[in-house]
Amino acid sequence: MAEQLNIILVPHTHWDREWYQTFQQFRMRLVKTVDRLLDILEQEPNFSYFMLDGQTILLEDYLEIKSEQEARLRKYIRAGRILIGPWYVQPDEFLVSGEALIRNLQLGFEQTQALGGPMRVGYVPDCFGHIAQLPQLLRGFGIPSAVFWRGVGEEVHKSEFSWAAPDGSKVLVIYLADPLGYSNARQMPLDPAEFVKRAELLIANLLPKATTNMLLFMNGSDHLEPQAGLPEVIASANKLLSNSQAQSKEHSSARGNYSSVHIEIGTLPAYIERIGQHNNHLETLSGEMRSSRYAHLLPAVLSTRMWIKQQNSATEHLLEHWVEPLTAWSALLGKSYPAGLLRAAWKYLLQNHPHDSICGCSIDQVHRENSVRFAQSQQIAEGVLSQAMQDIASYVDTRAPFPVTHVGHEAVPLIVFNPGPGPRSERIQTVVQLPGSLHNASIVDQQGQHMPYRVINRWRQEIGSMPVARETLAAAVAISGIDTPLQLIQMAQSMIMSSLGQSEETHVISRIHVEEPDSQTQHNPLSAGVVSIEIMIAPKGRVFISEQELITAGQHVLDLAKRGDIHTMEITLIDQARETIEFLASGLPAYGYKTFWLYPRGLPIQANAPRTEQRAPTTLQAHENSIENEFYRVEANRQDGTLTITDKQSGVVFTGLNRFIDGGDVGDLYTYCPPEQDQLISEPQEPPRIELVNAGPVQATLRISGRWALPGACTANRNERSVRSVICPISSDISLTPGLHRIELHTRVENRAKDHRLRAIFPVSYIVEQVNAEGSFEVRSRPVAQSRPADVSEWAEEPVNTFPQKRFVDLSNGQTGLAILNRGLPEYEVIQRGPGLAEGQMAGALTLLRCVEWLSRGDLATRHGHAGPMEHTPEAQCQGHYEFDYALVPHQGTWEAEEALVLREAQAFNIPVTSRVAVTGQHSGKLAAQSGLLSIEPRELVLSALKRRNQGSELVVRIYNPLARTIKARIQPGFAFQQAYRANLLEEYQDPIEIGPERSIEVSIGGGSIVTCVFA
Repeated sequence: MAEQLNIILVPHTHWDREWYQTFQQFRMRLVKTVDRLLDILEQEPNFSYFMLDGQTILLEDYLEIKSEQEARLRKYIRAGRILIGPWYVQPDEFLVSGEALIRNLQLGFEQTQALGGPMRVGYVPDCFGHIAQLPQLLRGFGIPSAVFWRGVGEEVHKSEFSWAAPDGSKVLVIYLADPLGYSNARQMPLDPAEFVKRAELLIANLLPKATTNMLLFMNGSDHLEPQAGLPEVIASANKLLSNSQAQSKEHSSARGNYSSVHIEIGTLPAYIERIGQHNNHLETLSGEMRSSRYAHLLPAVLSTRMWIKQQNSATEHLLEHWVEPLTAWSALLGKSYPAGLLRAAWKYLLQNHPHDSICGCSIDQVHRENSVRFAQSQQIAEGVLSQAMQDIASYVDTRAPFPVTHVGHEAVPLIVFNPGPGPRSERIQTVVQLPGSLHNASIVDQQGQHMPYRVINRWRQEIGSMPVARETLAAAVAISGIDTPLQLIQMAQSMIMSSLGQSEETHVISRIHVEEPDSQTQHNPLSAGVVSIEIMIAPKGRVFISEQELITAGQHVLDLAKRGDIHTMEITLIDQARETIEFLASGLPAYGYKTFWLYPRGLPIQANAPRTEQRAPTTLQAHENSIENEFYRVEANRQDGTLTITDKQSGVVFTGLNRFIDGGDVGDLYTYCPPEQDQLISEPQEPPRIELVNAGPVQATLRISGRWALPGACTANRNERSVRSVICPISSDISLTPGLHRIELHTRVENRAKDHRLRAIFPVSYIVEQVNAEGSFEVRSRPVAQSRPADVSEWAEEPVNTFPQKRFVDLSNGQTGLAILNRGLPEYEVIQRGPGLAEGQMAGALTLLRCVEWLSRGDLATRHGHAGPMEHTPEAQCQGHYEFDYALVPHQGTWEAEEALVLREAQAFNIPVTSRVAVTGQHSGKLAAQSGLLSIEPRELVLSALKRRNQGSELVVRIYNPLARTIKARIQPGFAFQQAYRANLLEEYQDPIEIGPERSIEVSIGGGSIVTCVFA
């Protein structure tokens, strides 16, 4: 006799925290939904389980309003009737960092720990595709399975398959194969006969793809409340389904050879366990899941509201690569660790990671609130980072390597931090407080190597002013028994420093300037009898005035206090004069810092040293429309503003770079859709203005400014672009720095046009079929164009050739390559025809802006149906001022060549050290003038996390191997440790690691593997 067909029905809700309504509006519905759930679980004992969408933040959101329900909620979670986690929020996978995905799961696990633990299923039902490394991440948390809907293509033949990550880690995937995905059994009829009809339709859809006698009904959908009465109707339906004679031929055919059908309320873990018991020979697939064959993929969210992606990338890099490493280092030195603040900063960031938030596909108010969360996270991070830098600096031996001969002109230590790969040279910009000019200054490292520098500007900051009656000052002098100007200065200094909260041990009066009324002001009743006194303060050691000069000024004030023609003294307090300087910091160690010294009056000249040694050499050359360093020459085309770059090492020339191409877009927040009759604009209205705005010695910069006449919008019928044009100024700063293997571009756009997409293109003079782009914990090789059948009319969405990236995409033919780096610009395409491309050329296209007006539209030629409600979102037109940062790395070979030069430059570009300087005083310390927290070899390995362990004080180091081959890693911390362990992604100890010579460890890392080590 044929066996029974078993169906598990999973009651659940899918909760988009914010989307076509704001978080607070949806939270009101959430409170009602959870209240309803608790009542149902209490009133219907057979309503066995309910899944709360795999994200724990819903508990936070609910309990903040209904704290009195906490005990009741916890009771059902502990009993296993409400399933929570494993995520903190349901994230988009492609637009957030791999490390953010790990922190998301860590926080979800942490919040469920006291409640019996999370649901150990990688439940990602509605993500817009899935990254290739998700199986390895899930396995790192002890999660053996994944459940999802979108992204699956025709390579998937069954609803259960095995999915392998680049390192070979595998998870069992439950593909929600019904067209309705996670909503296939939503709002089931409560009439038993109608319930059976609906169930038979679902069976007909699901059974052809099933690999066992198990099927999955997902009873829920977006923001739906639990459905009361399910146990009773299921019991009645089972009686009907078990009566095979009562079934129609149609229904019997739908259920195949199964003689009976049984439905029960269950859970995803129970379903997966039973699938695993009967399935030992599943098909194994690998790679990312980004097909739009069966469900909307919605790929254009990669470029919707680009400012969100930029803010997210900046915040992730700030937390992951600055705050966590330096606060961990500070704690190792004995300072307190700001765990609560870091947790808050991460939570604000993660709350922007659900796909409706980070993808930019919600109503305008939602994204205004996203902006506030980014700002809150950044404010916490910057404050914590500043403190950590100063804490570390206080332990550094900053005593100047060379004595000064100028009295009072002590060298100023400048500690430059680098939490990225190294050694590296970078342009540094900082502010120093000095009363004198720096025209004859020197900046040197410990070996006496001079650094090129220049002064950008000089100013002073007024702290405040107040009028003091002469008689009041005279009385204070008499009462205090002040007889000498030195006593007056000491009294003033004590009062001023106390009012400012500064210590007299660290700050002093550096200058007093007195200005009496002249013959002209004596006749002005407002100025007559008024003396102006300016008092300047400065850090100790930076006073370039003799004590005698101060005493003379003090005596002048005492004399004025006795004069009857003076009635008021206008006293102004001024912070030390400041200068913004930039200099080249060379030889910055990886994951560490290096101290430089600013000598305001230059270094003492040795008797045998010529004067020219005081000047730092520079490799920069700058001309009217070209700049160059030791690696590249960049020339601007006077007619169209595009760039020609010559790689000096290989002699290869790239032309037509940074051409802007603007086309129409009549799509929506989810999907790009060009108008039927598109018009591409690829040149400015007139030849651009080319300026040399910085000639060195630290950086050479060309500025190319053009006026672009773009169609103002699309026409009313949305078939073409408007004939009315608007002027959109676009300017790009192109910069070279000595020692840097990259050309940096900073582009500003004044966007006054609507319904369009603006991209920058970068041609190469060869054609390839594959390019490489950085992803989460990998560098992925992708085809230039997706393979697609001739007829895609049955596809849910038109397949496109725009793809996601993290920090770079590289176009290489094996001998020559051009890498395009970016900061927070995640969409690229490789185009093979169009403006600026000759035969035999192709180009990387980097999307800067995509401007549309509707959350969803149902009339797109590139997608079937709506992707959401048709809400008006005018702010998604991105009107106004926008700035973009990207860079170019011409190179030889592939991205892997020269110890993965491209990947290292992409990391360095995204971890700029420009303003990360601790300006301190000279003092002894237990840390050397140059040191590193960590050393990792070889340089092809990528550091993902350097942080304090969540549940302890140990140091966590996470690295991954982006190459296909196994690499033996050597890791050497810059501090004393006793033990080392391999750990999982929960930071739980796994295997001990032997400690080798020089207190280092060696770890073998397979191709595509992520490895976490803990040093205790």
